[in-house]
Amino acid sequence: MPDSRTLKGKIIIEGTIELLSPVIIGSGKNENSDIDVLRDSEGKVYIPATSFTGVLRHAIKLDSTYKDKLEHFWGTSKEENNPQRLRQSAIRIDDLLPNNNPENNPDKNPDKNPDKNPKVVIRDGVKIDNKKGIAEDEGKFDYEVIEPGAKFALRIEVTLYDNDDDFKKQMLATIIKLLENERISIGAKTNSGFGRIRLTDYKIYTFDFTKKEDVLRWLKQDFSVLSTISAYPFKIDPRTFTISADFVIKNSLIVRSYNFDPNEPDIEHIKSNCKTVLPGTSLKGTIRARAERIVKTLGKPEIVITDLFGEVDEKEKIAKKGKITVEETLIDGYPEEVQTRIKIDRFTGGTIESALLETKPLFSQKNGKVINLKISIRDYKAHEAGLMLLVLKDLWTADLPIGGEKAIGRGVIEGKQAEIKLDGEESIKFEKISDLTEVDKNKLQSFVHALANLS
Repeated sequence: MPDSRTLKGKIIIEGTIELLSPVIIGSGKNENSDIDVLRDSEGKVYIPATSFTGVLRHAIKLDSTYKDKLEHFWGTSKEENNPQRLRQSAIRIDDLLPNNNPENNPDKNPDKNPDKNPKVVIRDGVKIDNKKGIAEDEGKFDYEVIEPGAKFALRIEVTLYDNDDDFKKQMLATIIKLLENERISIGAKTNSGFGRIRLTDYKIYTFDFTKKEDVLRWLKQDFSVLSTISAYPFKIDPRTFTISADFVIKNSLIVRSYNFDPNEPDIEHIKSNCKTVLPGTSLKGTIRARAERIVKTLGKPEIVITDLFGEVDEKEKIAKKGKITVEETLIDGYPEEVQTRIKIDRFTGGTIESALLETKPLFSQKNGKVINLKISIRDYKAHEAGLMLLVLKDLWTADLPIGGEKAIGRGVIEGKQAEIKLDGEESIKFEKISDLTEVDKNKLQSFVHALANLS
């Protein structure tokens, strides 16, 4: 159905999207691992515009008064409306290609800076039986991730007509703000800290088709004149409960990563870009296991856990996304040391033949650097905040080990300081529980009471 509106101009945004944490955008193939990242026909990874646009559309929630304007901005489909209301979107986003792609590289040579090519690695995962605290049978899996630091070229084009132009400018200002402030995550496992991105080095170009010189610039694709967006972004601030806490390793820690190089230890602590990290997947699994135990001990309904952490039922084909996000964090300043281990035959008391194993965990040291753990809950309820406070208490008091080899004392951490934010505004900081004021104690205790009184 042709559009009868008058074309008035274009707004173009070009910038760089930087990956702040690993990203998984699955291709549906499993040639290299159980989950391979998406690649083009030349084998280069990229971020599809469909995924990127979908995430933006989902992130910007406005009330029903903006429904018609949102339909004009994002467009509609047959599934959303009847054929009489089909609308083409005013926004167009290109596939995000690596910044050293020939189209984005002035030298037209993608191999000139090979270090800038997005690095893809394979990570190991394992499904844990929370009732037994051990790995499930056949629960081992692996997946490809694009390493942090990779950069992709972003290009957004918005068409201006004779109506709703101010709204479109507000939407663009909102998109820029969300991307600049690291409020957007893409791909899979975003609740485990994956997919965090940030917009940098962006430029805005405006073409007013009522002006002859702008029409000529558009026809020549002349982007020499910079512009700005004179609009305030919409306020997108969902209720959020955030815990940001600093810990140190009390003894040793290892989150397993398996080596295939015969000259290296069999198992070492997982790394990202050659730096040791505490992956959100591992920490989230630990937090969920302890949260389940607390909920069952208190006799509370299981829906508390599924609301927070989500649920996947492969038999019933049910998938529910959780509300909690656990960030991946860098572990710096802790030495690694190779340890040789053997397996004992409990019947004879002797060693089992061919059961020699080398591991390379991280070890504590005096004045070790802090490890910052960040946990947040979107649109939280009081009892959910209370549950996370109880989990924080267990982590804080060295009662909840993380990572592998817990049976031999690894994975114990102890708290140094913490900050709790409510809705991004009110903040409660402490180094010791005794440091809290009565007002702050009562506030935090009210969340725990909400969990205790939940029926």
